[in-house]
Amino acid sequence: MFKIRKIVIPLATAMLVACAGNQGKSISTEPQALSETQPDAAPANDDAAIEASYYMQQLAAIRADSLKAVEATDWLKFRKDFLKCKLSQPKRFNASALETVIKLARKSGDNEEELKVSKELLDVDFTNIFAHYTIATSPNVDDNVKEFHQKVIGKILQSIRDSGKGYSTETAMYVINIGEEYDFLHFNGFKPIRQELIEENGRQYDRMITEGNDGKKYQFYFDVTDFFGHY
Repeated sequence: MFKIRKIVIPLATAMLVACAGNQGKSISTEPQALSETQPDAAPANDDAAIEASYYMQQLAAIRADSLKAVEATDWLKFRKDFLKCKLSQPKRFNASALETVIKLARKSGDNEEELKVSKELLDVDFTNIFAHYTIATSPNVDDNVKEFHQKVIGKILQSIRDSGKGYSTETAMYVINIGEEYDFLHFNGFKPIRQELIEENGRQYDRMITEGNDGKKYQFYFDVTDFFGHY
C-alpha cells in the first residue's frame, strides 16, 4: 500500500510557475469544505438555461475584460456549470478528437492549424487546459495572449488543487473530466502509472497511482461522480 503524505509539488514547466504564481508551494492543505464540491441541482437542459448559466455569463465577462475577469472568476463554479452545459451539447462534440488534431498539427509543424483548432476547441470548452496550453506556447501569438492563457491555466489548476487534498475519497479533488486529472498530475510533475475506479457511498472516484520526480510512488483521489457515465 502506498503511503499518502504531504509533499511539495515541483511545477512541471516555467510556464506554469508564471501562470499559477505558486513556485515552491505544495498541494493545498486547506481544501474547501466537502459540501462545496457536491453537485448542484441540474438546470433544465435548454438554450435559455445554458445562456443564463454562470459559465456563459462569466465567459462573456472574461472575453470582454480579459485578465481582470479571469481573476474575479470562481473557477470551481465555472467548471461545474460548464459540465452541465456540456451534458446538453450535441454528441458530435468530441474534445479528444480535436486534441488529436492539435497534436498532429504541432508534430508536423503546422502552427496555423494548431492555433486554429485550439481556438475552435475553446469556443466550445473554455475549461480545456490542453487548448489553453497550446495557445500559450504557440510561436504565432504575442506575449499578452500568452499571459492570458497562462493565467487561465493557473486558475483552473488552482481550483482543482483547492477542492480537496486528494489523499482519500473523503478529500478527493473535484474534476469535470478525465483530462483534468491527467493535466493536473502532469503540470505538478507526476507520471500516471495506474487508474482505478472506486465506488463509495453512492459516489465514484478515480484513484491515480503515480510516480513523482523523486522516483517514489504516490496516489491521488479524484471525485468523478458528476461526469461519470456521460463520456
